[in-house]
Amino acid sequence: MKVIVIGAVGTTAITIEMLYKHNFNIVGVLAHEPINKKRVSGLNDIKSLCTKLELKYDGFRKINDTKHIDWAKDKKPEIIFAVGFSQLLSKEWLLMSKHGCVGFHPSHLPIGRGRAPVAWAILEQKKAAANFFLMGEGADDGPIFVQEVFDINDNDDAESFGLKLKIHIRKALDNWLPNLKNDIIQPIIQDESKATYYGKREPCDSLIDWSSNAFEIDRLIKASTVPHNGSFTFFKDKLVIIWKASISINNNYKGTIGRVLLIDEEKLLVQCGFNTSLWIEKFEVIDNCNIKIGDKLGSLHNNKLDELINNLIWNK
Repeated sequence: MKVIVIGAVGTTAITIEMLYKHNFNIVGVLAHEPINKKRVSGLNDIKSLCTKLELKYDGFRKINDTKHIDWAKDKKPEIIFAVGFSQLLSKEWLLMSKHGCVGFHPSHLPIGRGRAPVAWAILEQKKAAANFFLMGEGADDGPIFVQEVFDINDNDDAESFGLKLKIHIRKALDNWLPNLKNDIIQPIIQDESKATYYGKREPCDSLIDWSSNAFEIDRLIKASTVPHNGSFTFFKDKLVIIWKASISINNNYKGTIGRVLLIDEEKLLVQCGFNTSLWIEKFEVIDNCNIKIGDKLGSLHNNKLDELINNLIWNK
């Protein structure tokens, strides 16, 4: 069976490797080559993988450009795997091959269709899954070929989620690809009555509100860590990116919200809302700046406001 793969990230690479393992005829790979690589979480070197496996490769900025569609049509694919990129495919792509386009989504479909499923699943601590489904014009709503479900626990973050997902992608494809190779294609229609949708997330959505309880802040940090851009706060006018934290079970220290209560080696104990506190275990201050006990973390706006109030009171 002739296959084309489209994508950009680790899940794309695994899909290519699994198709290769199951002896599919991969006639071409189109990989997203964005201008701003920082805007694509988990970008993978698909070109090097194709060189290693001796596969035909082409890079794209806009997948629906005529030159890419023509390149693909020339390969006469019988099925297309579109895994690991956010651009919408045109009807020409959806109708190009005999078996259509196979999409991928890591939520427990039909729950969690839409954008940023990894971050949302960690924030809400819901089940996730490796899903391969038949793409249509809707958002992740096509009939499912295979679904491997897994749990998200208290300690999972975006990085550990990614490791679990890779394991379940391999399981899903090992189960399904032999059937696909034999033209056994029987996708299961999704239950629309259970469908939910996630909206997009931008880096600014990972700004920490220290008045939230420590559990909510910890989930945000876990959802925003590698391979994402990290959650963040401000110290004075310096950006502080936070990669790892843990909830404090010691209530012997108390202060105003956002204050650093204690420093233990390089960890910061910070007061959160609802009489909770959080250990900041791994962080970086852009442009370097030492944070001390009694310093306050918060939004840039709030820090500037605090500074203004303090100056007005002290100088009156």
